[in-house]
Amino acid sequence: MVRSTDAASARSLHTIRRLLRPLLRAPAPGGARPASHLNAERTVNRPFSLYLDLVRVISALLVVQYHSNLRLLISDKLPLSTHGHAAVIVFFVLSGYVIAHITATRENTPLEYWSSRLARIYSLALPVVLLTPLLDQLGNAMAPQFYEGRTTHDLPWLRILTSLAFLNEIWTQSIMSFSNVPYWSLCYEFWYYVLFAAFTFTRRRRLWCGAIALLIGPKILLLAPVWITGVVLHRWNALQRIGRRAGAALLLASCIAYALFHRYGLTEAGSAWLRHVIGAHWHQQLAFSRYFITDYLLALIVACHFTGMRALAPPLERFAPLIRPLAACTFSIYLLHQPLIQFYAALFNGDPSRPWFYAVTMLAVFASVLAIGAVTERQRHQWRLAIRTLLSSPAPQPLPAVVLGIDTPIGLAIIRDLGRHGVTVYGIARGNGALGLGSRYLHRGLLRENDVVAQLRRLGGEIGPAALFAIAETDIVTLNKARGQLPGYRFMFADDERMRHVLRKDLTYAAAAAIGIFVPRTWHPSSIEQGEQAAAQARYPIVLKWADPNAMIPLLRQAGLRLEKAEYCHDAPALMAALYRYQTLGHYPMVQEYCAGHGLGQFVLMKDGQALYQFQHQRLHEWPPEGGTSTLCAALPLSQHAVLMRRSVALLKELQWEGVAMVEYRYDPATGRAALMEVNGRFWGSLPLACQAGASFPWYCYQALGLQVEVTARPYAAGVRCRYMTAETRRLLHLRTWRELAAYLMEFARPRSGYFVHDWRDPLPLWRDLRHSVLQRVKG
Repeated sequence: MVRSTDAASARSLHTIRRLLRPLLRAPAPGGARPASHLNAERTVNRPFSLYLDLVRVISALLVVQYHSNLRLLISDKLPLSTHGHAAVIVFFVLSGYVIAHITATRENTPLEYWSSRLARIYSLALPVVLLTPLLDQLGNAMAPQFYEGRTTHDLPWLRILTSLAFLNEIWTQSIMSFSNVPYWSLCYEFWYYVLFAAFTFTRRRRLWCGAIALLIGPKILLLAPVWITGVVLHRWNALQRIGRRAGAALLLASCIAYALFHRYGLTEAGSAWLRHVIGAHWHQQLAFSRYFITDYLLALIVACHFTGMRALAPPLERFAPLIRPLAACTFSIYLLHQPLIQFYAALFNGDPSRPWFYAVTMLAVFASVLAIGAVTERQRHQWRLAIRTLLSSPAPQPLPAVVLGIDTPIGLAIIRDLGRHGVTVYGIARGNGALGLGSRYLHRGLLRENDVVAQLRRLGGEIGPAALFAIAETDIVTLNKARGQLPGYRFMFADDERMRHVLRKDLTYAAAAAIGIFVPRTWHPSSIEQGEQAAAQARYPIVLKWADPNAMIPLLRQAGLRLEKAEYCHDAPALMAALYRYQTLGHYPMVQEYCAGHGLGQFVLMKDGQALYQFQHQRLHEWPPEGGTSTLCAALPLSQHAVLMRRSVALLKELQWEGVAMVEYRYDPATGRAALMEVNGRFWGSLPLACQAGASFPWYCYQALGLQVEVTARPYAAGVRCRYMTAETRRLLHLRTWRELAAYLMEFARPRSGYFVHDWRDPLPLWRDLRHSVLQRVKG
């Protein structure tokens, strides 16, 4: 019996290859279509297309009628309730015909084909697979009699995963997707799409088709000729030249043939004969393919019917406004009706002898199908764009990029953004644990040497001209001083003069005051006496900041002091105690009044005095909580704070800025006042949020300053949120409140919330980060 099944499988595979060989031609290079495809385009006329849509609607309703014929739902046998399997065969033929048509007209590249096919399938299959077990559980709890013997619930995760991978029916497996029995046909159809794509778009067609056949097994292959019948119907030119008389004869013959086919029960008769030949065990293993012998005959009858109707061109134009919308819902009707029928039957739990029970149940089913289908149809375009973006390979860029400082999420975000746009990225890290070293978008990673300028000079001699990105302000200062030693690099940051104006906050504040941007009261003490005057005049709390932190780093190190980015003092004694620490140094930080509110960052790419791109975000959480590094942030629409954004651009123009910059404010919603904190003349800490929202600043900077071309940008998505989990967790442990814990956990469930490090398309940096955190804890 095993040999018989294998032989049937081999014959089916041979049939696939023999039929497809003359009919399918892989697209020529450059997306050109062969002449046979051009001929095929002329074969689809609008009246026949409308007829196919009508057939699709009728077939879907027949399948629904077949599955609604439950004795627990209605005591009487429903009319036309025995045509369910025949309707599925019609769907298979239609599917082959449609796929042949769309690859002949628009989806003639692998990228277009798969982005459209996967979007069509998963936009509905994903919610259906997840919704079905939920409906089953609820319905079974209300009225279990509607589920006894009609569904299975064991191993739910296995059923969900196999359903989403369409592996339910491979080889001798037959895994029901809970109560959704019709899902089996989608598991067949998906693999027909795969086989068709392998034969159409690959060079080693036989090898690919053979590998796919070995994966899916004989069951699915046995019904492949049915699906191929639709391809033959579309591609066989001789069938397209049939006249109206011959078409009428074929139509009449097909109708008589189907009537006889149904009258004599050939489907069950053929299945019974096959069971006698191969035995009950193997007959059961074939599951939904056990009717394949008579299904071939039925597919030929359907093909003859379609050929005749194509020649007659049925006059259905006046019904198009009704047929088209209904046809758009057939996929939803087919995949959703079974679990909904059982759920609503359990919910209403009426008397099957009363027709109202059946009517109300089916009315609720169709209302739900139409509502869900409307949502999924609207989402399908977004699915297609997302899948197309995921599958597409970006065009390789002519200029490689070197990123200095790939240890942080900022460097990782630059690598990912450039790599996804086809840029070859080299990264320089301070240690083996650097996040960026684990990114799949990094072409080559290097450990930083003591003389980084010499290292860059050697790398430039090896790779030629490159765009040079630097993240840390100290590195930018170092590289600006060495510009003459790095002639092959194109610098993705501002020059030394411009950087000096933003690194020194006193110069930044002076420029801001000149254009009307509010700056909090600030003192620049040069002695303890001046510090005492500031302490007497200030309103507390106050913040201590260095006007030029990079210039102070070596001086602080010599004095054995650590650089404090921001130090908060709540009264005059605390302020004076902080200032006395720096008395021996002879330099003092700025004294600035604290501004209430939350962090607001406005990000701009400037070139030649013009703002090429703008983005803004709100800091929802910071570490430390009083103000500091962003740990949770959200993208804001440009319609908010529009006046402030114009002032930010004006400030950058006043500074004659070139490149990217973040103008950082403290915004108080109670007063509507924004106080300038600083201008970061570099890529900022919340860059991962910008990139995930679609504001690809590294790529835009590469285009503007590296390639010297016009920036091709797109609007970003407002409302996207992003978390820096390490700092956010530290903040939670510091605050230790139930409210913060609840918010921390709820953020995981937000669909538009991302992470500074984690990205499912690039998973290794997260594991590096986790390993580094664990090792630090162990060593600590």
